[in-house]
This record gives sequence, C-alpha cells and structure tokens, in this order.
Amino acid sequence: MEKIGIIKEFDKLGRLVIPKEYRERFGLSGQVELVITREGVLIKSPEYELVKRAK
Repeated sequence: MEKIGIIKEFDKLGRLVIPKEYRERFGLSGQVELVITREGVLIKSPEYELVKRAK
C-alpha cells in the first residue's frame, strides 16, 4: 500500500478531523477503532459495532 501523509492539528477539545476523502477511501463512517502500535495509532473500521443497552 502506498503511504499517504498529511499533517493535522488537534483542536482545543482534543479532536482530530479525518478528511472526507480519506474516510471515503477507507470506508470509515460512524464508529472507528483506534489500535495503538509501536509505530503510532492505526484508525480502522471496527470488526464489531458498539451499541448502548437500555437499562
């Protein structure tokens, strides 16, 4: 896979915006999974979906 680089800054609330082009290219929508690796943070579509249970 080719490497794609972009530099983004966190906002005041610690959020990071993933550009729409990247979200569409990698099928990211709704929830994402963050995986910590030795090289950094991997953002990917989750293998499962978290749902809120009614109490």
